[in-house]
Amino acid sequence: MAYQVIARKCRPQTFEEVIGQKHVTQTLTNALKNERIAHAFLFTGERGVGKTSVARILAKALNCHTGLTASPCGACISCTEITDGHAIDVHEIDGASNTGVDDIRALRESVKYQPARDRYKIYIIDEVHMLSTSAFNALLKTLEEPPGHIVFIFATTEPHKIPDTIISRCLRFDFKRISAREIAKHLETIVGSESVQISSQGLLLIARESEGSMRDAQTILERAISYCGGKITDSGLEELLGHIDRRHVYNIIEAVFSEDAQACMEAFTELYNLGLDLRQFYYSFLEQLRNIMVVKTVKNAAQLIELADEDIKKLTECAERISREQLQQCFRLWFCAEGELLKSAFPKIALEMCLLEMVYIKRSICIDEIVSRIETLQTSLASSVSTSQIKHASAGRPQPSRLEEHNAAGFSQAPAAETPVQEQPAASSDAAAFMAFVRKNHLPTASILEHGSIELGENNEVRILFPMGSFFLDKIKEPDTENRIRQLGVEFFNKDVNLVIEASSKKESSESGEKKLNRKREQDTLHNPIIQKIIKTFNGKIVKINTDI
Repeated sequence: MAYQVIARKCRPQTFEEVIGQKHVTQTLTNALKNERIAHAFLFTGERGVGKTSVARILAKALNCHTGLTASPCGACISCTEITDGHAIDVHEIDGASNTGVDDIRALRESVKYQPARDRYKIYIIDEVHMLSTSAFNALLKTLEEPPGHIVFIFATTEPHKIPDTIISRCLRFDFKRISAREIAKHLETIVGSESVQISSQGLLLIARESEGSMRDAQTILERAISYCGGKITDSGLEELLGHIDRRHVYNIIEAVFSEDAQACMEAFTELYNLGLDLRQFYYSFLEQLRNIMVVKTVKNAAQLIELADEDIKKLTECAERISREQLQQCFRLWFCAEGELLKSAFPKIALEMCLLEMVYIKRSICIDEIVSRIETLQTSLASSVSTSQIKHASAGRPQPSRLEEHNAAGFSQAPAAETPVQEQPAASSDAAAFMAFVRKNHLPTASILEHGSIELGENNEVRILFPMGSFFLDKIKEPDTENRIRQLGVEFFNKDVNLVIEASSKKESSESGEKKLNRKREQDTLHNPIIQKIIKTFNGKIVKINTDI
């Protein structure tokens, strides 16, 4: 007898043998037991998940000589002919090669005749989405009201290409991808019958490579047996599939999470010198990062990671060395490296730089720590503000005006001996504070005052000086502007002010006055208690003060 490949030899012959499609087989079994047989079925799903196999099993169940049953005998002439693919009353049609309307017209003529021997005349049309529009239209009437002895079974990988008028006339079943663990378990049974030795990790590797297709997994196993013989090693299988040895990936991950730049570069260079595909390494590394994130965030990670227990234990150890936030940053960096890898003339350098950036990512402050520091700072500042308000509050006693405090101290009074030299005199500080108050409440007026200087004198006098011939001197003397400044002075000093606007006798340019004001702003910023508190909390420093705001 001619040799049969594993995919044909191990094809399921009963509903119980179908892997990973219980929702389909259970429904069909119940329908057969209750004799509720639809005239048309539509099986959809990815390649190699069992659509055609289930169609043949259903055909045997309908035409088995033991009667209508969910468990066909497999021994009668009808069952054996369907298994071999040449049953007289079961017609398997390739939709890709019979796409025309003439083919469907011939089918319509043949459905009029009774089955030659069996209970039903069954048409299995594979890849039915390949039929032309006119062919679908020709099939509509027959599909809607077929003779009682006719059953249609359609199979397709692209149901979206089938007209809704066809789908609505069929009983639809969507086949799922088969999980890697179910495929690996079934392959273990196959290799046992074939007397082939292979590790559980090797079976999982084949299962993952098949991407949910049992037929693809069986085909890969066939290749592995031809390549390695009766003993399939993990290294031989990885070489056959072009996969990166997981040990290289784990070594690089451990070096990255341990902040060991030298070990990371050495491990990556070793991998590169082996001549392995960098793109294959990129996707293998990405998959392991994903697995580590699953281990880090999910309790039952083993159910979501298609790896052996030994590998899961290794990933768990890696996950303990890095925080979730830092791992997310590593993900973002590695995702961004994909574009550089694909378009760069130096992909090795692109990946090296990305790996080094990931090595040092743990030295950055995580967001939780920053938020904690900000909350501590907020609490501290709120406490300081509350204490200040309590000290200055007095029931029924008005607060002294700023001008009264200034006049009590004396305009020309020198600073006290214990006052640090770098602190500004009281008058200068009040003038700067008044300027800040104007800027906050009326920015257009502040933009005029910035071109002059403010001096505080006795008898509630606020003197505003501008260089001789300045455009802004005329502007500020306008009644509306002058009244607005006087009103702002009352609000700030809590008292009527004597406003004096005049030309300065000093030969200062507007530019020098602006520089003087900028210096005052810098000093106010440097000695601001809130700024000093922020610098101390975050261990920072002032790089530049922008006085143009």
